[in-house]
Amino acid sequence: DQLVKLDVAAKKATKDRAKLEQAIVKQRQELDDAQLQLTRLTGDIEKKTAAALEVKERCDQVRDRMDDMKEGLDAQKSELDQKTAEVNQIRTTELGLKHAAEEAERVHAENLKGCNYWNGELSRLSLQEVSGTEHAPGLELETYEPDYLAGVDVTQLSSEIKQLEAQLERAKPNLSVLTEYQQRAKECEARSQDLDEVTLRREAAKQEYDDLRKKRLDEFMEGFNVITYKLKEMYQMITLGGNAELELVDSLDPFSEGIIFSVMPPKKSWRNIANLSGGEKTLSSLALVFALHHYKPTPLYVMDEIDAALDFRNVSIVANYIKDRTKNAQFVIISLRNNMFELADRLVGIYKTHNQTKSIAINPYAQRRLSQQPPSGV
Repeated sequence: DQLVKLDVAAKKATKDRAKLEQAIVKQRQELDDAQLQLTRLTGDIEKKTAAALEVKERCDQVRDRMDDMKEGLDAQKSELDQKTAEVNQIRTTELGLKHAAEEAERVHAENLKGCNYWNGELSRLSLQEVSGTEHAPGLELETYEPDYLAGVDVTQLSSEIKQLEAQLERAKPNLSVLTEYQQRAKECEARSQDLDEVTLRREAAKQEYDDLRKKRLDEFMEGFNVITYKLKEMYQMITLGGNAELELVDSLDPFSEGIIFSVMPPKKSWRNIANLSGGEKTLSSLALVFALHHYKPTPLYVMDEIDAALDFRNVSIVANYIKDRTKNAQFVIISLRNNMFELADRLVGIYKTHNQTKSIAINPYAQRRLSQQPPSGV
């Protein structure tokens, strides 16, 4: 038995050895393949590295060129900005010169107009004889001897005559100025009266404007207070305990900013209407509509599925309020809730059969009365 075991062990060892030798050969073959692959990959890596270095050098060159171009672009941009500033300065100077030329032309035209006016005034001037000077002392003409006249310098005498004539011309009074002064005084008085009249009209218009603004503010605040009070009442009635408030953004000037609509649903805090749920927004909007209707009724309202986001209780509250409290208006309501349309005075149903839209109108109260009448013969 021992020999058999040893023989079996020897055969097993021989088989294991053969397997191990085959495995060693296979591993060596795989090692050789891996070595070849490593050599190939090493070569590829070297090639890729060389290519990467080449690409890096090209990138560096391109980057250097980009830097140079950027510097040139910055320089051109700076030069362009400088030229633009110069052009703007030239345009400013041109505009200044243009305005100066226009002003000079205007002044020239005014001066020319003034010259024409004063030339006309000068042409109307005439010598006026002043009374009381006919026999005034010291006005007799002097008499000169021939010997004296022979020694007079005619040129100098002519010059003195011209000077005296010039002095006389300058000293001569312009009596027509008095007439012109009287005319100007009358014109001034007329203009003063016109100014007083225009000032009175302006003050009257300003007072009327202030009165209208005050009337608008008073009427707005009166309506605002009524609507705010009624809004509270409506919202409390619809929600069974909530609260609503309208606030002016700017109480000093209500027409400048607007109005804030805030509500406090039951068992909740104050919130802006924009932060409410769909049903809460619907109730708040309906409360405001009913408050506006109370202040200034409108004959017709059209409402499209106002009860879509409301529960059964709120739909019933809104429907009964519209039914009982708004007798002075007509409501056209589109609704899919039976506890809304069953209270209507007139019901129009829209339906579709065979790809055709049809409608039928009924009077719920008439139908209800007919159904409640006992049959004939009973």
